[in-house]
Amino acid sequence: MNMQHIGFLTAAAIAMCWSGEAGPTSAPIRTLPLQDDIWITGTIQRGSDQYAPGDYTTILLDRPATSPCSDKAVTDILLGNGGIPGPALLLPYLDQRVAVKGRVSCPRSGIQFSPQPDVVFPVW
Repeated sequence: MNMQHIGFLTAAAIAMCWSGEAGPTSAPIRTLPLQDDIWITGTIQRGSDQYAPGDYTTILLDRPATSPCSDKAVTDILLGNGGIPGPALLLPYLDQRVAVKGRVSCPRSGIQFSPQPDVVFPVW
């Protein structure tokens, strides 16, 4: 390929990206599987009375996902174990971005993620 063709292809690719015609701008929101072991990434945060009474931990997802409990988009999920919010679950990782393995459940309070505390990896 000569240099003219390379320059033309580069200019065309830049123009498509600039105009937004290169493809979808965001990936479709995926539905979280219910009661299957999954990996999610996000930032561990401390909650207080927003999703449950008292203090607890949540995970702020890196990307929104669809809840299998309500079919609505979620960005923040309560951490718990067996339907009960866990006030200290993953507390050592507070304000850190992590990858964690666990299961999604649907207690009466809404969506909840039960992490496996010994399968947590900080993500930088």
